[in-house]
Amino acid sequence: MADTHYTRGDMDIEDHSETFGGFMKFSVYGGAAIIVTLLFPILVFGVNLAWPTALVISVVLGVIMGIALKFKAQWYAVLIGMAVFLALVIGVLSLIF
Repeated sequence: MADTHYTRGDMDIEDHSETFGGFMKFSVYGGAAIIVTLLFPILVFGVNLAWPTALVISVVLGVIMGIALKFKAQWYAVLIGMAVFLALVIGVLSLIF
């Protein structure tokens, strides 16, 4: 038969807790990034806003989400970096075409 010397609550679950915590952080940050990323083209093509206005609205929503979800400073750095990169790419493309 099975050896039943197990006592409830004796197992070390620190690794499990860290893995679950990491998964949840990844899910929350990833979901927020997807929302902010999809908002920009929706505002530009769906609502027919000018791209600078849509970019500002997307960044403001990203900052509000960051405050509400208590994100760290890396969230804001990536958000601003993505906005500057997108503005540069659109600016260069508008000069070419």
